[in-house]
Amino acid sequence: MPKVSSDRGDRLAEYGTRATVHPPRDIPPRRVPLSRTVATGARVVAAAGILLVVVPAVLWLAGGNPLRRLPQWSQIPAWFERSSGRFTPDVLIGAAFWVMWLLWAVFALLLVAELVTTLTRWRIPALTLPAPLHRLVFGLAGTAALAVTSAGSLDAAATPDRPTTPVATAEHIDVPRQAPASGPAIIQVADQRYLYTVERHDTLSKVAKEWLGDANRWPQICQLNKHRHFPGTGGTLRDCDLIYPGWELRLPADARPPHAATPATPTTPPPQAPPRRVPPPTSASADPQPPAPTTRPSDTTTETPPASPSSTPATPTISGTPPAPSPTEPTPTPQQPTAVDPTEPTTTDDHGVRLSATEWLPWSLAAAISAAATMVWLHRRRRYTGEPDTEPLTALPAPVVQVRRAVTAHPSEPGSDEQPPRLHPVLTSPPGGGIGIIGDGAHAAARATLVAVLAAGDPHHPDNRGEIIIDTATLTTLLGPDATTLTPWPRLHLVDTLTDALTTIETHLLHRSRILDDHTLTDLDTTPPPDTPDAGALPPIVLITDAPPPTARMRTRTALTLGADLHVSALLLGEWTPDATVDVTTDGHTHPAAEQPAGPVPPQLPVLEAATAMQILQTLREAHTGTPPAAAPAVPVPLHTSRADTPPADTAPPPGTDRPADDVPTGRARLRVLGPPRIEGITGPGRPLRAKALELAVYLAVHPDGAATREIGEYLEPDARLSQADQRVHTNVSNLRHVLGRAGTADTKNAYVIKTAGRYRLDPTTVDVDVWTLRDLMRNATIATGPRRRELLTTACDLCTAPLAEGQDYEWLPPHRETIRRWGTEAHLLLADDLLHHDPQAASDLLDKAITLDHYNEALYVKAMHARHTLGDADGIRTLLRALTKALTDLDTQPHDDTITLATQLRTNLSK
Repeated sequence: MPKVSSDRGDRLAEYGTRATVHPPRDIPPRRVPLSRTVATGARVVAAAGILLVVVPAVLWLAGGNPLRRLPQWSQIPAWFERSSGRFTPDVLIGAAFWVMWLLWAVFALLLVAELVTTLTRWRIPALTLPAPLHRLVFGLAGTAALAVTSAGSLDAAATPDRPTTPVATAEHIDVPRQAPASGPAIIQVADQRYLYTVERHDTLSKVAKEWLGDANRWPQICQLNKHRHFPGTGGTLRDCDLIYPGWELRLPADARPPHAATPATPTTPPPQAPPRRVPPPTSASADPQPPAPTTRPSDTTTETPPASPSSTPATPTISGTPPAPSPTEPTPTPQQPTAVDPTEPTTTDDHGVRLSATEWLPWSLAAAISAAATMVWLHRRRRYTGEPDTEPLTALPAPVVQVRRAVTAHPSEPGSDEQPPRLHPVLTSPPGGGIGIIGDGAHAAARATLVAVLAAGDPHHPDNRGEIIIDTATLTTLLGPDATTLTPWPRLHLVDTLTDALTTIETHLLHRSRILDDHTLTDLDTTPPPDTPDAGALPPIVLITDAPPPTARMRTRTALTLGADLHVSALLLGEWTPDATVDVTTDGHTHPAAEQPAGPVPPQLPVLEAATAMQILQTLREAHTGTPPAAAPAVPVPLHTSRADTPPADTAPPPGTDRPADDVPTGRARLRVLGPPRIEGITGPGRPLRAKALELAVYLAVHPDGAATREIGEYLEPDARLSQADQRVHTNVSNLRHVLGRAGTADTKNAYVIKTAGRYRLDPTTVDVDVWTLRDLMRNATIATGPRRRELLTTACDLCTAPLAEGQDYEWLPPHRETIRRWGTEAHLLLADDLLHHDPQAASDLLDKAITLDHYNEALYVKAMHARHTLGDADGIRTLLRALTKALTDLDTQPHDDTITLATQLRTNLSK
């Protein structure tokens, strides 16, 4: 097939719009009725007969034989002499007849060629026409096609009940070079969105002139939107000269909408529902699953059902907000709610993270949950005692992993770098201290409120760490029967009844009022002097309960009215007529209830299902208290090892584990993942190592048994489509193999990174990985004794000089990093035990090094205190206790009482 140059393609684009239409694969062919087939065939035969028989017959009768109208060569000079070159009527009539015969011959030839192609499947080579003639022919053909298809449209309009098959959906059509037609788009300025009608040949210069006052500022708009993908149209802004309907364009913050700009209002929410009680779920605290990759779109489009013939293409959803109604589409009425797909994958937008169709979190809350996940790993480092079987490594709940992945993948999204919210948005300034919520999403919003209040604040902002007061019945209704396992939790006050909850609130009100009176303050925003005895954190307090019965309504109203200025508020499940009531839909959108005043309610509230909220709360509790959950699954870390995994005592150690870390056999490439990941000893010329190939090297290092292509793509390329992820994995494997080859001398084809049984893995015969050496040393040390054990532990401690993949923040890395860190802690503790009796100074120095590697692990400080006691260093014991106390301040905790008691006893023994 001859190649076509790009210049020629650009020239052809001037004469016709380039568009690729792929018919949907999930639409079965519709069987055409026999009567319609016969009628169509009859029309074709009649049209062909008219063109091939009737037309030439009419021309023959009207003008006679056209060959007789051709003059002889001898008549031509005589004609010039007789008429002096002027055209006589006979000549003009003859020329006209010849033109009509030529046109008939061209169309007859085309018809015959089409019939031959249809009957024989033999393709006639396309003729290349000059550009002007190309334009003329295509124009005539388009006019004829429009005339033919209009009859079909009239036929379809005459029979509207007959189903029709759409040619292609919007997702199957590539964006053309020219805007197909005018249509609505979205202009975003800060947090406000406006409707904008895109006309043909619109440019960013026009938008900049109307919205920024200067047409020359179009590069700023281009920079904000370059390479953004718009799911509704399938397009991506690559050419700043072209914009299309359905796109959302971000403008600089100083943009000013024209006077005629129309705000893009959200779709009318479903009708309000009367307040109802949701029965408790049967199992609200399902066991959290191991970290699972986020679902992403596949390459097929069969999941998108074809639009009905009578439906109008809807405006695509913009940034997680409801789509704005187009000028030609009526706004949905309350009797026409939009169905929500419960299997929707995790997505992100400018405002937050959507875990599912009925679960949404703002970026500030997602960032707080991600920070709590980091705190959980720090607490686990602190609790580890060197005995892997006492506290197995457990996985974070799947919703927490999804939220952390979203925050890690979008570090610059709004709210991701901000401090956690001081209070839930709906409770920031309620008119009378409380607000009621009703509707299908009331319980989901209450769960999200519970999470948001308990996630707010950190050790450096104690005044922002909200507290919850909730009765047992409400907590069980929201989270299920296992919700009581969340206690004890200092920030969660669980009471028996509403009366007990009101009593607790009144106690806090009296305490806070006394502080204001003692220090002559008007509100709690003005903090008392730090030297006062009762100066402490006075965090916000939120009551979550059912709407009180008539017998307790006045007491509740009085407590909440007094608490409005004392950071005490309430979220009541049900109508709350004294203040305001909000109707919440299943996806979190809100509007004031009927005959209720409009309070300070945002257009969308966070919503969570019971199981998701329970798992997030378990993570928050572990982050705040340092206490692990009652039951959690063990994380599947391929490198995990314990004494139960060691080979029998009579099994000989694998070859190569006795050598020092730097004694690498000749010809093997050296991959180092302890510390900054790198490939050492690269000497040969070639391509550099890609960033994703380096991440792949670390991933395969902690998966010595290898991983499938799809599994690698799920973790390393979570935002790409399946086929794209597979292709990227293959590309990164090729790049990693190439760079490892530059550091080794193996002559085997496809060495270094091999593929067996569909799984990629590092070849242990041609690649030396330091973490594998550490694993083998620890396994052999558990069965060795005497000097041999000490030698293996010493080599292991020498390898542990930095954390796994230092400086990298791969979202799948924390469990593996914690596993390697535990190996290092265990190696130092075991070796210190061996050195403590005959060389306490070496044991003390070894433990000092271990503390610098993990200054949160309390077991290292305890062992170091014993070493200082053996050396008679009482000041060293005091210094260690102070260092531990200071380090644990980051975790908002203190050393265990047993550690403080041990330090006191050791110092007392030395003072005697």
